[in-house]
Amino acid sequence: MTSINAEAWEYLKGIKESKWTLLKDKNHRRWGNMTTNISESFNNALGGLGLCPSRPLSIAPLRNQCNIFLKNTEIAWNCQTRLPPRTWRWFEKRDVNSGEHRIMEFDFRRGRYKVVSKIQTNSTGGNDYTVDYLDKKCTCGKWQMKRFPCSHAIAVCHNRGDPPETIVHELYTTGAYKAQYDGQFFPLSHQDYWNDPGWRIKADASKITTSRGRRRSRRIHNEMDVHHPDQPRVFRCGICKQVGHRRNACQSSHP
Repeated sequence: MTSINAEAWEYLKGIKESKWTLLKDKNHRRWGNMTTNISESFNNALGGLGLCPSRPLSIAPLRNQCNIFLKNTEIAWNCQTRLPPRTWRWFEKRDVNSGEHRIMEFDFRRGRYKVVSKIQTNSTGGNDYTVDYLDKKCTCGKWQMKRFPCSHAIAVCHNRGDPPETIVHELYTTGAYKAQYDGQFFPLSHQDYWNDPGWRIKADASKITTSRGRRRSRRIHNEMDVHHPDQPRVFRCGICKQVGHRRNACQSSHP
């Protein structure tokens, strides 16, 4: 990081490492989520609201949240498996990988096993891991960090003859998914029926800045804003609405 941006590294050094790294998250309070994942959840609720006026900005988040709850509530109540669809896909992928591991049992009563991963064609793999099954720990760290079994833990689970879904933390289950979206939303009444709070928000006129010309957007551009040289531009006239020229070259405006 220092070679890429020394200033960013100096900034991060002033923040406690447990706040922004998974390696230093000793108590696994983040459940395997990075800070960026948590921030992106707010972007989903506020998507498409950049530079919006204050009134739409106050109404749109409620509408977005209602849509998110409606969508996920329907998914949750139509789910017939012990795990929700997305979580089930995670589990199935790891379950497939677990079939390629070799298992050595060291202590059945204490649940201690050695798991060796499959050797790949590119000479990778063949790594060995220690699984403390009863303590829900694996030396790969994924089981402790996410509370979701890694492929090594699932392999041991199959070896012991236990139902694999039972070693998944309850917060990943369909029941928890339903409870998460069990809240209620109510339509807002007309503004005339609102209680008067007795105060009004006043803008600080001294901080309002205006400049001549067209207002420039401060939105951070992404790949959708990049124009590729091999992609032709399409111009549409603002007067005759025809494609191929702009209004300053429109023949309709110059009889």
